[in-house]
Amino acid sequence: MKKSMILLLVLVGGLVAAPFGFSFWAESRLNGLLDDLNESGVVNFTVIKLDRGWFSTESIIEAEMGASLSQKMKKLSTADGETPVLILKNTIHHGPFPFIKGHFSPVPVVATMDTHFLKSISSDEPLVNMDYSMLTHLGLGGNSRVKVDIPEWDGPIESGKANMQWKGLQADLNLSKGLDAADITINAPYLNIKGETGSMLLESLTVDSMSTVGIEGLSLGSAQFKIAKIVIEDKKTGVDFSINDIGIDSETTATGDSINSVTQFNLATFTMSGEKFGPGVFSLAFRNLDAGAIARISNKYKEVSSQGNVPPEQMNMMLGATLLSEMSNLLQKGPEIEMSEISLGSSSGKLMGNARLTVDNSRPELLTNPMLIKDAIIGEVDLEIPEELLVAMNMAALRQEFKSVNIQYTEDQLQSMAKSRVSKRFAPLVAGNIFTKAGNMYKFSASFKNGVPTVNGKPFQIPLGGGMAPGK
Repeated sequence: MKKSMILLLVLVGGLVAAPFGFSFWAESRLNGLLDDLNESGVVNFTVIKLDRGWFSTESIIEAEMGASLSQKMKKLSTADGETPVLILKNTIHHGPFPFIKGHFSPVPVVATMDTHFLKSISSDEPLVNMDYSMLTHLGLGGNSRVKVDIPEWDGPIESGKANMQWKGLQADLNLSKGLDAADITINAPYLNIKGETGSMLLESLTVDSMSTVGIEGLSLGSAQFKIAKIVIEDKKTGVDFSINDIGIDSETTATGDSINSVTQFNLATFTMSGEKFGPGVFSLAFRNLDAGAIARISNKYKEVSSQGNVPPEQMNMMLGATLLSEMSNLLQKGPEIEMSEISLGSSSGKLMGNARLTVDNSRPELLTNPMLIKDAIIGEVDLEIPEELLVAMNMAALRQEFKSVNIQYTEDQLQSMAKSRVSKRFAPLVAGNIFTKAGNMYKFSASFKNGVPTVNGKPFQIPLGGGMAPGK
């Protein structure tokens, strides 16, 4: 009996003491996760304050945009020129079995972190008055899982000038130790903003992504991005369009020491200013890219971007020099770029095209001399567009132009002007053999081989004046 009582006391004591012991492990894991995130250079996280308790720890983290992202978003800078920051207030509930109101799991973890965003370090005032949830589970094996749940919201925005209806958002991020692998899912069912000057509707946005760090530290994996509907109307500019069933599927893989990437874009219908198009397909593939060269170019970009206030011209020169130095390495494996399908359907006909660019690596002497590289490049492009489709596109553009300046017109007048615009724009292109016309079809066919470009069956020369013209 006494032994049982002692064993029970030891067990209870262990359960009571465990959370405080886990607090040190949780702090170490949090610092490691932030270090991994900081290495990306996109956002820099800094722990400003840490108050450790027995069952939980309070921390304040400052999140600041990295140099590369900050340069791209200079317009978001504050009045004094500083980059805006986010303040994260975290309650870290210690493991092995942390309990948070409304959230409890029997699966043991190092800690579960409950995060909220504040307006400033000196205040507990929330950045947004919304009862959202952001929980980060720090797993025992070094993995992390972030779950975000933003609830529905309906109300006025922009001082009452517009109204927003939001059906919430759920995100689930599973991150391995060291961020070597990441599985991400995002679901946003509905967003509708209506105002005096226009409106925007977005239905059923979903993201599914799986990635791992592979050869040369490059990210490999697949991603799917889907939106059921987008509708945008801007009364000031006359912009008025909708897109149904957008899908983007991409996959990046490694074969030996080469990288291959395929992306396909699909849409069911696209309506612009009263003209309906679709379905549309665009497929792009990169094959046989040297992994080492790609990694060195990527690392150089990160290095240059992290330097902060580097003028764009200087940044382009530095990146251009790296690209030039890696050019022969990129070409050694005979890389290919292929657009296997470019198509856009409509009741007025179908745009169709394809393109392919390859490098002949059977003659390595051409790949090491910048002046001879062009002789190793082989390319083909074919494109055909019905005249009726061009007219429909121009009718949509004219509708937008006239709407923005409040000009009245009839459909017959609009069609006549659209036909005239197509005829005037394509007449010189046909005369110059850039396009040929067979019946109602405009066609473009070009190739490049042994350093000689050919357009529509004729050699294409670049005159000394700088313009391009077909050879005689």
